Amino acid sequence: MDFSLSAEQEILKKEMRHFLETECPKATVKKLEASEIGYSPEMWKKMAELGWLGLILPEAYGGVGGSLLDLAVLLEEVGRATAPGPIFSTVVMGVLPLLAAGSDEQKRRLLTGVAKGEVLLTMAVAEPETDGQPRHISTRASRRKDGSLAVTGTKLFVQNAHTADYLLVVARTGRADDAGSGISILIIDRKAAGVGLTPLITIAADRQYEVALDKVPCAAGELLGGLDLGWPVVQSTLLKATALQCAEMVGVAHKALELTAAYSATRMQFERPIGSFQAVQHRLADMLTDVESSRWLSYQAIWRLDQGLPAEKEVSMAKAWTSDACQRVVSGAHHIHGGVGFDVDYDLHYHFRWSKAMELNFGPAPVHRGLAEAAIIEDLLTA
Repeated sequence: MDFSLSAEQEILKKEMRHFLETECPKATVKKLEASEIGYSPEMWKKMAELGWLGLILPEAYGGVGGSLLDLAVLLEEVGRATAPGPIFSTVVMGVLPLLAAGSDEQKRRLLTGVAKGEVLLTMAVAEPETDGQPRHISTRASRRKDGSLAVTGTKLFVQNAHTADYLLVVARTGRADDAGSGISILIIDRKAAGVGLTPLITIAADRQYEVALDKVPCAAGELLGGLDLGWPVVQSTLLKATALQCAEMVGVAHKALELTAAYSATRMQFERPIGSFQAVQHRLADMLTDVESSRWLSYQAIWRLDQGLPAEKEVSMAKAWTSDACQRVVSGAHHIHGGVGFDVDYDLHYHFRWSKAMELNFGPAPVHRGLAEAAIIEDLLTA
């Protein structure tokens, strides 16, 4: 594959970076993290007007028909700025399953609203007592006499559930098995009767919620992809979301490296910049290696997904490596900065907190390392 960005992607990257540096400097990030909703509706509207919320949407729904690679470029810049907001929960976790399995009516109603900045989405998958396997999903949607469904259960780590207009809830509608049959995705109005939200305090201030569902009504027409047919959509969404999260982590790590390089060029010790010391130079070189290797692994996985090629191994390789590499970069940044790097008035702590949260999102490094190793062994045995 060609690792270079296209001319259009370079323009997108430049425009997004300028926009976030102008609209969302760290002083604004601090205010947004402390605010009630955790993001700026005004900035969200501007992003919609620029076409970024509809980046991967077809033109028929108000989008620009972009690719996953285009979205990766945008998300890398979001990670670089540690910009709070519902862009990942809406544009990734909400839009991708709708594109994959939504009806024409659902797409027109919801995706057009996303492109205009008028509809926010999120997906509810994780539960208190599940390892991510479909057979352990206990949230249940039961059929009512009028043909509608009643959904009962508890979901964890539902990002931006408090501002989402609709929740894409993964629930059991049939018999459980390892293949994922009997799982459906339901589009539920967040303000519907029986929906309860409890905020979960996280290190990244990324607005995660526990969502309690108590006989929440859901019309039969609000099934996404059909009854008992939701699990392949969930798998595809999580695979793409994992790869795109890696791109976001690359942005987090790259900015931490930039802050550290700039600091080492101005911090004086023994009448010379600390960046002139060989030990510091070696650490910066290792950090750069981690950033660049993470970028290429992540973009390779996203490119394969974009091309419709098998990418499970590549996604797991990217997530395993990038999760650890991002930690090494931020750790190196703290070592070179010393005590000032831990000061809440200094920008580095935002990147530390985001990196720790993303390390665990969509499975930590040991899980993906095991998946990648198993895939590599299978490839060797079948070669």
